[in-house]
Amino acid sequence: MRKILAWTALFASALALRIGLALASPNIFFPDEIFQTLEPAHRLAFGYGVISWEWRLGIRSWVFPGFLAAIMRASTWLGSGSSGYLLAITIVLSLISLTAVWFGYAWAKRASGTPAAIVAAVACSFYFGLVFFAPKALTEVVAAHVMLPGLYLGMYGKKLGERKRLFLAALLCGTAVCLRIQLLPALAFALLYFCYPRWRRRVPAVAAGVSIPVFLFGAVDWITWSYPWQSFLGYYSANMVSGPGKEYSLSQPWYWYLLVVVVLVGPAVLLLFHGARRSPFLAVFCAIIIASHSVIAHKEIRYIYPVLAPAITLASMGIVDLLAEIKGGLRFLNNPKWVVTISLIALLASSAVLADLCADWYKTRWGAVAFDRLGHDPGLCGVGIYGSIWWESGGYAHLHRDVPILPVDRATDLAKEAPLFNALIAPRDSREIPAGFAQTQCWGGTCLLERPGTCAVPGAGQELNAYLRKTGL
Repeated sequence: MRKILAWTALFASALALRIGLALASPNIFFPDEIFQTLEPAHRLAFGYGVISWEWRLGIRSWVFPGFLAAIMRASTWLGSGSSGYLLAITIVLSLISLTAVWFGYAWAKRASGTPAAIVAAVACSFYFGLVFFAPKALTEVVAAHVMLPGLYLGMYGKKLGERKRLFLAALLCGTAVCLRIQLLPALAFALLYFCYPRWRRRVPAVAAGVSIPVFLFGAVDWITWSYPWQSFLGYYSANMVSGPGKEYSLSQPWYWYLLVVVVLVGPAVLLLFHGARRSPFLAVFCAIIIASHSVIAHKEIRYIYPVLAPAITLASMGIVDLLAEIKGGLRFLNNPKWVVTISLIALLASSAVLADLCADWYKTRWGAVAFDRLGHDPGLCGVGIYGSIWWESGGYAHLHRDVPILPVDRATDLAKEAPLFNALIAPRDSREIPAGFAQTQCWGGTCLLERPGTCAVPGAGQELNAYLRKTGL
């Protein structure tokens, strides 16, 4: 009973922290969480939304947006405007993210023992990066949370029976790859490792598990686009061969992800070596993710998120081992409670340092907050975006009002197009604001301005989707 209460308290605390941070500090970490997932989901659920170049070319799968769209349709009753379904999505994604807590405990217990398992479970519950990214509608984040139980079942889930556990492991790992194809090298290594050395007995179960998500994603592409696996093939072509993705890619040096791991893990990165001795497989798995991502020119902090929970687990095992090595004459370290307490203080301090250093991750708060606010304005008839890049906005997923969004690039066009909208997003120091607009709220250097009255009907080519088609964005 005590164990059940402890687990309930830990999961409830982890869930409350994830949801609470998302609600208390609404922000957009990267535009993809809007325009590659939530926005197409909104279009699928409600019939309108912003269409970026990836969706015009058909290089994204509808599976994850379809999942989000189902949540949207089922949860509008939770609140007015977008608040109801966005809360539901935050809750669902945060619940899925709790696999990291379970994984940390289960893996560390098998690889290192109960003290390390307790440390890993608590660290994965409260570590800043895991809390911050948990509710984000990003495919790499969801893929990581699906992948973690698959890794454990592939290595340790003996109670299920060999074939059943390998089937489930492959099913989960295959789903993670379909959500985030860049994980293929690392998860292929994992699945091959699971099959060794009993290849003939294990390969059929693994192949059967992998085939289900692969064929499901292929069938969805066939139904929603033109042919099976179109989104995978098109994504590779557009981003690696030639196309808009290659044109827009950001080049970083090969070692950049090593620095990102330091940023995501914080000072606890110094403990990874000790943890790797306890679980070489997990260390090699993380190394393959880092290496395979490093050869791709376009690099983002979020792409390396799948190594975070395994890294925290390794660090948890590492600090317990380190204390065992250095205890010397410190007799109190023979008590597991002291080991757990000291380990948790060190890891949570590392998380606190990381949280303080990453305060600028909230720099795009206006996009979510401003559009959420405008969605509750019954008089809203158009939104202009001037001097603020459109992809920093919350899109129709946050606005949830079928009114035109109009990007204005030049100051000379602002006064001319002002009759088309009665809400305007503009830099705080803008000098070209049309008459009648009054500043109502600011977030950093970006402000919302509003005017009373109605809006004229925009001409062809002025609203955001037409603008994106014209500019190729």
